[in-house]
Amino acid sequence: MRRVFTVALVVVCSLFCVNCELDTGENFFFVNMEVTGAEVPDFFILNQSHNMDVTFERGDNCTFFQGFDVFTDENGTTTVVAIGSVLTEENCSASNESLSGILTITAQDVSFYTLRFYSGEDAEGNAQYIKYTVPVVAGIN
Repeated sequence: MRRVFTVALVVVCSLFCVNCELDTGENFFFVNMEVTGAEVPDFFILNQSHNMDVTFERGDNCTFFQGFDVFTDENGTTTVVAIGSVLTEENCSASNESLSGILTITAQDVSFYTLRFYSGEDAEGNAQYIKYTVPVVAGIN
């Protein structure tokens, strides 16, 4: 029993002596990219997936597109944000380059979808959106 206690004490003391600062090696952070437009269909077909080409701005040459953050609020509005990663410790230069990505939506509601794409902030820091309303029709047999 004494031996187990001694080993446990050594382990606990060792844990206190170990430096807790971890260098994760991450040299980036995530940002919202400003959407400038989207090719939205005239209608969605119920229970089918629909691809939309979404265009957004790359703020500088250190920002890279990572994907879309898509969420639906309690009112049924679907918000889409293009997410980019920005490299740190780099010499970045401004870029007005437009990029695009494919967003896939599967229509699961029988009425319509309200889509809003994050397009930046106004002078007061309020989020701005490009909005589309897309009706959903029953599948064609």
